[in-house]
Amino acid sequence: MASTFSTRLKIELIGDGEQSGSWGTTTNNNFSQSIEQAIAGVLTVATTGTGTTTLTTSNGPQAAADNQARQAALRFTSSEVSHTVQYPAVEKLYLLVNGSSTCTFTHRLGASGSEITLLPSKTKFVATDGTNWFTLETTGSTYIDKSGPYTAFAGDNIFVDTSGGAVTITLPSSPALGDAVSFIDAEGTFDSFNLTVTPDGSNKIMGLGSNGDSMIVDTNNAGFTLVYRDSTHGWRLKDK
Repeated sequence: MASTFSTRLKIELIGDGEQSGSWGTTTNNNFSQSIEQAIAGVLTVATTGTGTTTLTTSNGPQAAADNQARQAALRFTSSEVSHTVQYPAVEKLYLLVNGSSTCTFTHRLGASGSEITLLPSKTKFVATDGTNWFTLETTGSTYIDKSGPYTAFAGDNIFVDTSGGAVTITLPSSPALGDAVSFIDAEGTFDSFNLTVTPDGSNKIMGLGSNGDSMIVDTNNAGFTLVYRDSTHGWRLKDK
């Protein structure tokens, strides 16, 4: 009976009576490569373009580059503003590191499965059951400058420059409890050219008005944070 390979980590499973005199080498390679990579492997994946990178998943003991999906920690780099990484739809834990200061990575299970995003310079510890992603912890703060329309991500700290005209920032879609976005008047010009903060169309800001109503900020040098509570209360003001 020939060898088979485990579903999650592609570890070689020696068939009954196979590899007489050499099974020890296979077993040692399973431990020194496959299992060690899954427990302690750290790999940098350099992506190019704005398309999709599919992680490699070769069977059996392999160099890290030939089974990227098996590694415990993956660090991604890019010079673009967005890129998608496709994972095998199997159970796994990952430490994900965004090594780019400009690129937002979308991590997708299979060709069209569940997705999570990882903002520039952030790190996430995640788990997947092959169908869904579960975020265990996110670290890192993202500070960005914006002088034009922008759709924010949870965790953004935005220096808003309205010196050249009014700016509209749209809050994240499908927010979760505790998601936060911070705003800072970068040039002290909110009075002359306002900041407009708009929900995703189905939530309130400060529990006031109708769903989807915008918040107009016209106070110079303002700085504040909005935190999402729930669909009834929407986004609440944390500080100002």
